[in-house]
Amino acid sequence: MNDDLTPHEQAEMRDLVLAGAQRIRPAGKRQVRIAAGAIALVLIGVVSGGAITTAALLGSDARPAPAPTTSETLPTPSPSPTRETTPTPTPTPTTPAVSAGGVTPFGGECANALDEASVEAVAKIDMMLSDYRWKTGANEVLGGIDCVWVSDGVYLAATAHLMAYPEAVVDDALQAGTATGCAPVTEDGTQVECTEAGVVSGTWMVVRATGQTDSVTAVGVAGLFAEASRGLTDHPAPSPAARTAEWWALPDCAAIAASIDPAVYGFERVALLAQSSRGEPTERLEGVALYARAASWCELHFTSGSGDTTSGEVVRIDVVPGGAIAFQTALDATDAQPVTVDGAEAAVIAPGLDRYEGSGSVVVATDGVNVLMVTPDFIRSTTDALPLTAAVLALMHP
Repeated sequence: MNDDLTPHEQAEMRDLVLAGAQRIRPAGKRQVRIAAGAIALVLIGVVSGGAITTAALLGSDARPAPAPTTSETLPTPSPSPTRETTPTPTPTPTTPAVSAGGVTPFGGECANALDEASVEAVAKIDMMLSDYRWKTGANEVLGGIDCVWVSDGVYLAATAHLMAYPEAVVDDALQAGTATGCAPVTEDGTQVECTEAGVVSGTWMVVRATGQTDSVTAVGVAGLFAEASRGLTDHPAPSPAARTAEWWALPDCAAIAASIDPAVYGFERVALLAQSSRGEPTERLEGVALYARAASWCELHFTSGSGDTTSGEVVRIDVVPGGAIAFQTALDATDAQPVTVDGAEAAVIAPGLDRYEGSGSVVVATDGVNVLMVTPDFIRSTTDALPLTAAVLALMHP
C-alpha cells in the first residue's frame, strides 16, 4: 500500500493515525496513553515504511483534534468523503503582502532561549525541543515566544516550558496571579512542577519544569530563568505588532454557527459546541494568546439524521487577527500543501500543531493580514473543509 500513496498522502495518513491515538486517553492512565503512542508508531511504520522514533508523537500547539460525541455513530455525509488516489494539481504557493509585525524575544528561536543541556541538567533526563511545526501568528502579534521541551525516549516523563512576552501585553493581574515555587502534580507526590516568573528588562517571562520530585527543584528552575534572562540581552527587545484597521475583530461564535449553511460541510444541522475563554489570571495558563485576546476559537457541531441514525462531526475554527505575519511558516512547513480557498489571498493545508502528541492537519487561510484556521474531525479528509473555510472566511470582518 505504501507505493500507492503520494508523500503528502503518507504525511496526512501519519497525522490521522497520531490524532486517533491521542483520543485514547483515560484520565490518570498515562500508561494507556503510552500504549496508544506505541500503537501509532507501529501503524505509521506500516504506512510510511520508515523508521519512526517516539519523537514523532511530539513534533507538533497543544490543540488536539476535537472528538465526536460518544453517543453518535460515524457520519455518512453525502457525498461520502473518500481519499483520492490520484493527486490533483495544487496552486503555486503565494506569499501574501503583510503589515509590519512585532519583535519576538530571543530572535524568535526557542533554541536561543535555553541550552538543551541546561534543561537536561534540571530534568535529570534526556530532553529535546518540541517546537511548533509552523506558527499561527498569535505569539508574533504579541511580540512573544512560547517554547516546550519534552523528555526524549520516555513519553512525557519530564517537560520544560518557557514563555516570554513584552511586559506591556501582560496585565498586572496575570503577573501577580502566576504562582511560583514547586507543587506536586500527581496524587502520590512522585512528580512535581516548579515555576519561576518575573520581569526582566521589560520582558515578562515564565519558566516551568515538571518531572520526578527528586530531580526537578526550585533552585534548578531558577537557574534556567537566570540563563534565559541573560539570553534576552543578546537579541532585540520584544515588542507587539501595531494593530491596524484591517485586523479582524474576534468573531462571535454563536453568530458563526447561526450563519453557516451546514450543507457546505455535508450535514443537515450545525450548532455551537464550545468556544474559547480568556481563563483566569490565577490559572496555570499554557499560553498568553487567549488571555491577551490575540486569538480565539470555536467548535461547531455538524449533525444529520435523528435518533439511532444520527451522525455528526466537530470542526474547530481558530482566528488570529493580524496573524498573517507568520503565514509563511505554514507554507514552509514539512508536508504543507497549498490549496485554493474562495476569498482567500492564500491558503495551505498544514500539519497539526500539538507539540505533545499527534494531531490532524488543518486548513490555514489568510486575506493577507489575518489568519483563519479550520480543523475538521480526524475521520474526515482535510480538503473536505475547504468550502467551509471559504464560508467562515466570508464572515470575518474588522
